[in-house]
Amino acid sequence: MRETVKNVPTGIVSLDSAIGGGFPAGSLVLLRGEIGSGHKEFMMTSAMMTIALKKGLIKPAVVKDIFTPKEVWWATFTRSPDDLVQEVSLSFEKDLSDLFNKNVKFRDFSMEYFRSSPVPMSWVSEEAEKRDKKAKLSSLEKAFGGVRHKVTDTSLKPKAVLESLTDFLTDNAPNNVVVLHSLSDVARLYSDSDQKWYDFTLFIRGLQRAAKSWGGLIYTNMTSNILPPEKEQEIGACVDGVLEFTWEEAGSSRRRRALYFRKFRGLMPRMNTAAMIKFEVDVSPKMGFEVTKAEMIEGLR
Repeated sequence: MRETVKNVPTGIVSLDSAIGGGFPAGSLVLLRGEIGSGHKEFMMTSAMMTIALKKGLIKPAVVKDIFTPKEVWWATFTRSPDDLVQEVSLSFEKDLSDLFNKNVKFRDFSMEYFRSSPVPMSWVSEEAEKRDKKAKLSSLEKAFGGVRHKVTDTSLKPKAVLESLTDFLTDNAPNNVVVLHSLSDVARLYSDSDQKWYDFTLFIRGLQRAAKSWGGLIYTNMTSNILPPEKEQEIGACVDGVLEFTWEEAGSSRRRRALYFRKFRGLMPRMNTAAMIKFEVDVSPKMGFEVTKAEMIEGLR
């Protein structure tokens, strides 16, 4: 008899109540949407509320068959952790932002990301600039015979983004929530040739497979319409869940945010087998991301 798959609460109680407690453990979830439509706020709120659950500050929407992750990790590629912390502090009230700023663990991949670009390392960080100079000095010494012994310090050899990301996930994803912010940044690095794109999508498929043995949740977000539609669809086929965030007209002078569940392996049949789920969304400094009214939208699959 197979063991029951536990749910990992998103921490967004209004959503967890509607979907049976959370997402299936081991899910790789893509949050895709227009700029400002709420996908980033979803990740921030989920991170804060997951920590609140762990600390016993809030109760889960469902108590049966759930698993609360041990830690929350946030990986950045183009933004600094300090910049992200500042945004959270400006966006949410202090009791919420403190949960994020004091408990979320960061991994900054900006050095790997910008190394082969025209961006100087001094723009990335002082540490990145120092490591870059050290690596270049080592290369010059070897080139001109200035090294009397073989250099074995692999930290001097820059790793590609996906290679470094693989090491990070292997060490930190098991039993945790991990946010990869954002997939748009990484995908652009690998979209200029068929071979690079194949390597990138193969990585996503491998990550989706590995996540099943790790438990926890992996979130990653992507801004709509940055990549060609066929590439967006290919990424969507590689992940467990695709949540679509949009702006919709709500009268002559205002718009409102909406969240669609485009797909979710192991979750959609429990929600409704014949319809797409749409939620109206609200984002506030006091509560963060919340879902309100839910609708069943026929024929969108």
